[in-house]
Amino acid sequence: MPSRPITLEATIGYKFKNRELYDQAVTHSSCFNDKRHSRRSDNEKLEFLGDAILNTVISIILYKRFHGRDEGFLSNARSSLVKRETLTSIAKEIHLDRHMSYGNGDGIVPEESKVLSNMLEALIGAIYLDSGIRNSTKVIRKLFSPYFTEEKLTEKNPKNILQEHSQKKWGLLPKYKFPRKTKDGFAVVVFVGKEYKAKGSGKSKKEAEQNAARTLLDHLVEIGEI
Repeated sequence: MPSRPITLEATIGYKFKNRELYDQAVTHSSCFNDKRHSRRSDNEKLEFLGDAILNTVISIILYKRFHGRDEGFLSNARSSLVKRETLTSIAKEIHLDRHMSYGNGDGIVPEESKVLSNMLEALIGAIYLDSGIRNSTKVIRKLFSPYFTEEKLTEKNPKNILQEHSQKKWGLLPKYKFPRKTKDGFAVVVFVGKEYKAKGSGKSKKEAEQNAARTLLDHLVEIGEI
């Protein structure tokens, strides 16, 4: 007799009381062609809420676990834990793509898209609405536990790496300019002198700056300046 497939709820250690919340969390808006469909924005709203819950819970865990460390360490550690790459890795570890509804065709999620990280945030938002902060915290602790290592938490963010490199090589500090609102958040441009620049976007100005710095670092590697 074939074994039953493992459910997402079994994987994350949480069973929803409100099945509609679960369905909303794992159904991407790309599944709805009709822009007037009332459920179209449910996933995005849960994502918005989940992002706030995740940042709050991670901040509290870091503060309690590393009470003796300074604000700089805590801020960098939080950035490392809530960045898109970490969320995408966790989403892949729990095989979120196998349980979600995406698109109107084959349902394959683009490898480099934000879909998986956003879907994980939507799932966290749904858990919060389903049963509150205590159970949300339990799930977040379970999913993020492997990432609370000294090595991962002290990993330098792209802004710090770019600043150190540009100061050492050119004696210049990167400048972040032209922040503007976009449909999904913010967009900025980072400059190092007049020769090097790159664009970045994100849900916040800080995330947009990090992504701009990461893009410029990748470019500098490509042209042999790093």
